[in-house]
Amino acid sequence: MRFHVVMFKTLEDLFNLKRTIIFLIVVLLAPIIFSIIAPRDVIFNFDTMTMATQIQMITMVYILMTFIWIAGIPLVLLISVTCGDFISKEEQDGTLLLLTSKPIRREEIVIGKYLAFLINIMILETIVILLTPLLIYFLLPIDPLVLDTMASLIPSLILYAFFVALTFGALATAFSCFSISRFKTIISLVAITVAIFFGFMIFRGYMETAGIYEPYGVWVDVNYHLGNSYMVFLDSTGYRMSPILQAILGSFTGTYDAVDPSKLYDADIGAMYTTLSRNEYISPIISLTVWLSLTFLILLFGVLKFQRREIK
Repeated sequence: MRFHVVMFKTLEDLFNLKRTIIFLIVVLLAPIIFSIIAPRDVIFNFDTMTMATQIQMITMVYILMTFIWIAGIPLVLLISVTCGDFISKEEQDGTLLLLTSKPIRREEIVIGKYLAFLINIMILETIVILLTPLLIYFLLPIDPLVLDTMASLIPSLILYAFFVALTFGALATAFSCFSISRFKTIISLVAITVAIFFGFMIFRGYMETAGIYEPYGVWVDVNYHLGNSYMVFLDSTGYRMSPILQAILGSFTGTYDAVDPSKLYDADIGAMYTTLSRNEYISPIISLTVWLSLTFLILLFGVLKFQRREIK
């Protein structure tokens, strides 16, 4: 196997200083902006907030920030631009013919580029996931125990980021193998990203209204499967989610009852709900398996297509 030659060359290209700095700044803007805005919000009154409330509210923000931002939309968009450009860029630059003429198999080219991407993106994601709690801790007047609680989530959040990189990277690399147009490949992947994070939320609402979401619609709701996969990693931490966090995740992914967070007060018992109903239409492990299987099946088709492509 000579994929390591392609891998090291791709790594050299990916660890571009400008690209790295831009990604880190964009992603770390979220905790910085939160830390600036939070003290001005009555919800985050740190002078009167109890220790338990501090832990609940700040870890809730960290978990949501990871799903939506740190290992969410910016990461998937970077994956689309990076992996979606792997083969089509080489072809349009006229270097693919030279590369395939060397004593290296075409599948090794794909594997080398894909592994280089995983190494690069996981270094960046690990840095961001580690820095986010530190930024929040140093910019906000919170107790060290809050930082300890966020730190306990880090290993599982890094694993989730790896899952996102693994699956979306496989999908984007496959698209690059399918298409010779860089523009069409990247636009298609961006459209898929928007559909996964937002489009399927609308789809789920229509299907539920029509009464056909369960048991049929749920199987094609990739947004639900993504959120359900996130539950695998959160459940492994033993962290007990607040009903507010459950309601927000429910609105985004359908993994919990989508209750308006402002309506979590139960008038009958005179207290807040302690937990919301979990929508386990499908086991989280099955959702995780569906995501992994589907994306790698698409990658396999992409590699097979690339092997049969005529290079000019």
